[in-house]
Amino acid sequence: MALKNLIKNKKNILYIIIFSVIVIACLWAFISAGMITKSFKTKIIDQTYKNKEANIESVLVTETKDGQKLWELYADTGMYTDIDNIVLLENLLGNFYDEKNEVKASFKADKGTYNATSKQIILYDNVVLVYYDGTNINAERIIYSGKDKDILAQGNVRIEKPNEAVVIGNNAILKGDYSDFHIEGRTKTQFYM
Repeated sequence: MALKNLIKNKKNILYIIIFSVIVIACLWAFISAGMITKSFKTKIIDQTYKNKEANIESVLVTETKDGQKLWELYADTGMYTDIDNIVLLENLLGNFYDEKNEVKASFKADKGTYNATSKQIILYDNVVLVYYDGTNINAERIIYSGKDKDILAQGNVRIEKPNEAVVIGNNAILKGDYSDFHIEGRTKTQFYM
């Protein structure tokens, strides 16, 4: 009987040792997995909460100041990412307003960007800007940086004042109040007779 108890005790000790090894191995694996995946979890959480991105159809963006609308633009599609606070836009139409809330100029472009931080609008690809008096500007790129700043037209600029003249140049600076412009680079001017 003593032999039976000794064998039984040895089996119990063996079971306890095997169980303890399994428990220790599981704990080690669990802790190691937690340490290994901690950096992955942190990166995922950071990307989830810091890097916001949205794809939007039918975008309408408006800037107002003191209850007065400065400009508005509509785009068929837009993509926003908060990494650089820029909205990428396609098929844009829009208006710039004066202090009486009347349209001073309208524009269209195949593509554009809006910087939510600087409030800058950049239009490119088939850009047309039309002033209230009918003057129209075609350019590869137009940059609007604010109501009180000049508008920059870049690349193959063509400005037409109906029934007066057509001016073609490399770049142009358009006054923010839509009253005048200055052509830069080689120019060609045609007058209507």
